Amino acid sequence: MARYTCMIHEGQGAEGRRGELARGLQKIGRDLFGDPEDAEVAWIAIRKGYGFTAGKPSSSSLVARTVPFGLSQARREEFMTRVCKLWKDATGCSDAEIVVTAIDGPAPS
Repeated sequence: MARYTCMIHEGQGAEGRRGELARGLQKIGRDLFGDPEDAEVAWIAIRKGYGFTAGKPSSSSLVARTVPFGLSQARREEFMTRVCKLWKDATGCSDAEIVVTAIDGPAPS
């Protein structure tokens, strides 16, 4: 089953938009990879004072998921671009405040 892991900072824009973001991630997964309607979206909230970038409290989010093994570079870029756009539209974050990883899933046997 597809699973997204989203790391967000307490008190930042993504925290109050979890439902909207989860639905958007699930739609992207359905569109690009044929994911089921109920793909899992797991949230990890980083407490205030526990995440920093360049010595200042961090406002960035990280979204990670596995993608089909051998996914083409073009499809991988489309996935990551769509996730970034979703995040920026929903939260108002900048390009520098969203990190997306697309990790190759297990190789077929």
